[in-house]
Amino acid sequence: MNLIKKILLVVFLFSIASSGLVNPENDQTVSYVYIPFEWEQEANAASYNLQVSESAMFTTLLLDVVVNSTLYIEKNVVDWEEFYYWRVRPVYSDETVGDWVGSFSFNVSESHFENLEINIYNDDMVEDGLVEFAGFGPVLQSAVIDVNGREIWNDNASMFMVNHVNEYGNIFGFGVSDYPNNTGAKINYNNEVLWNAPEGIPVDIHEVKQIPNGNYMAFVPKYSQGPIPPGEWSFYFQLFGYEADGETIEFPWMGMRIVEWNEEGDEIWDWDPFEHFSMDDSDLYGGTWWNAIEEGSFDWMHSNAFHFDEEESVIYVSHRHLSRITKISYPSGEVVWNMGLPSEYMASGDEHICTDLLFSFQHNIQLLDNGDLLFFDNGNLSDMLLGDSNPTSRIRRIRVIDNSYC
Repeated sequence: MNLIKKILLVVFLFSIASSGLVNPENDQTVSYVYIPFEWEQEANAASYNLQVSESAMFTTLLLDVVVNSTLYIEKNVVDWEEFYYWRVRPVYSDETVGDWVGSFSFNVSESHFENLEINIYNDDMVEDGLVEFAGFGPVLQSAVIDVNGREIWNDNASMFMVNHVNEYGNIFGFGVSDYPNNTGAKINYNNEVLWNAPEGIPVDIHEVKQIPNGNYMAFVPKYSQGPIPPGEWSFYFQLFGYEADGETIEFPWMGMRIVEWNEEGDEIWDWDPFEHFSMDDSDLYGGTWWNAIEEGSFDWMHSNAFHFDEEESVIYVSHRHLSRITKISYPSGEVVWNMGLPSEYMASGDEHICTDLLFSFQHNIQLLDNGDLLFFDNGNLSDMLLGDSNPTSRIRRIRVIDNSYC
């Protein structure tokens, strides 16, 4: 075979293999029912005819549309646990059509949540958009629903718990499919890992984000020996041989470092709570020391959320078990203020700001565009702190004035 024939054969085989269809890929299994059909541009095409069918022969069409771009998002005809075929052909300016540029098939995986109950109390107040939610029990799982409760995406049983979606739609969270790898990861909507924390680093479940400089930030557990404060639990610790006298350094405390990595996974900054907080401060009322007996270590802080503010170059952090929100200067790590309980309930309470708020076991700290702080007050201790007849949760929206009062 001469060189020209070889070149022609390669071109012919490449033209067969390269059908011009891009997404969904042939034989791909997707875990979403809003399908972004995408294909390559065809020469001289004014528009494109897209067809979708459950038949390989396209005898019955679920979708038959003409679109002006090479991307079309279909939101209505695709359903969970079904198999589909799709194809595209160019439509020219004289309204004639070209050949089909290929036919691909794809499969849709199972739904996670088939029986969601949605209540709409006021249609006029419902905003545009979608709701993404996740949970850790009975298994890690994540999903997206529309306003009517239709499930449109899930993690395809990859055991990935989404804990942040940024303004560009990038997904961040915690997975256990390759533990401890992917415990802190960025994924796309095909559940493909785009970035993950360095191999072997067990990132905490609560918060993973990409900060404005392009680097990644998350909580990473750190342990240090500390005392067991005296309390009703002392006798049970003493049964295991501990002094439990509030002075003897004898029991592992778990805090949360805030860690920053670059795209290559190199650790370039961290904030260590053992360097900034006193072990004189710990929860004595919410049952955390009782839990420590069973766990074999004390979950000192249970840091569960942070917000990076680029404008002021600070980080707001929620430490659940200390009932404390901290403002940290970045990159110095200096604590600007601690907002939390008064000295009646926390040793360093006289140094706290806004002690009259009396929130407890809070979560999800956010800085709004107008400078207000928004967080979820779980209220585990609100019966003791605020006189509620039962522990009561609240949404708190506050403004800190001059870094000193609220």
